[in-house]
Amino acid sequence: MSLSDSEWFTEAYENRTAFSVRYSRKLFDQVSGFQRIEIFETEPMGRVLVLDGCFMLTDKDHFVYHEMIAHPAMAVLPNPRKALVIGGGDGGVVTELVKYPQLESVTLCEIDPLVVSACREYFPAISAGLADPRVRVINEDGAAYIAQFEREFDLVIVDSTDPVGPGTVLFEVPFYQAVRKSLTSDGAAVFQTESPLFMEANFLLAVGNLTRAFGAGQVRPYLATIPCYPGGLWSFSFCSERRDPIREAPDTVDRGLLERLSYYNAEIHRGAFALPLFVQRLIGRAV
Repeated sequence: MSLSDSEWFTEAYENRTAFSVRYSRKLFDQVSGFQRIEIFETEPMGRVLVLDGCFMLTDKDHFVYHEMIAHPAMAVLPNPRKALVIGGGDGGVVTELVKYPQLESVTLCEIDPLVVSACREYFPAISAGLADPRVRVINEDGAAYIAQFEREFDLVIVDSTDPVGPGTVLFEVPFYQAVRKSLTSDGAAVFQTESPLFMEANFLLAVGNLTRAFGAGQVRPYLATIPCYPGGLWSFSFCSERRDPIREAPDTVDRGLLERLSYYNAEIHRGAFALPLFVQRLIGRAV
């Protein structure tokens, strides 16, 4: 069977490597004002969301990404009440955050309303948190929206696309500075910062600009494996003026929360911040 046959979807990364999945049918295919949105039904990965030809999430492995971008920060914040998610129109990050009863409000700022509506229809479990009464969904440009606030949010999570086209601004110093300004004094921000293995330049760009915005020693990259993303090895960066996710790593996670998770626990938290030497050396180059 040739991977070029019509029942295969393939994301080629820089025409050098590729990840493919065989699909049984295409459930959704529309072009919004911002991007092409496709949703496939597959046997090995379940339903798959593709934006502009790139894998965004799959039923099979989304929980790794969504739990790892949300729970490490929530584990070390002392009393978070207000959270903001920029991007993440699939609702997966919000669904993780609403598992915390202490959060009083969660705002999702997603520029493309069609992503939200399509995911609510075709990924109902992943987007279920959007129905929580504490959640507000707004369709605005994330960089413009965050610039309005000062000391407003206890947690900001930036679930962005790659730094290309409209997503470029979400990797630039002014945006990172605006996120820092929007945080409470005890708050934290988490950013997806690309693959240090396959996207070295993007990782260096993100960590370097975050360090310029938040200051030396305030940016803590950590890792998880996301099979459907280029290279598999993916990074996130925790940024805060006061909180330290390594020194304040949890000894345990509430049993009631653990029963609702599939990946994150206290041991995973500590291990995620234990970085391979090549990543440590990249960080040294970035800062």
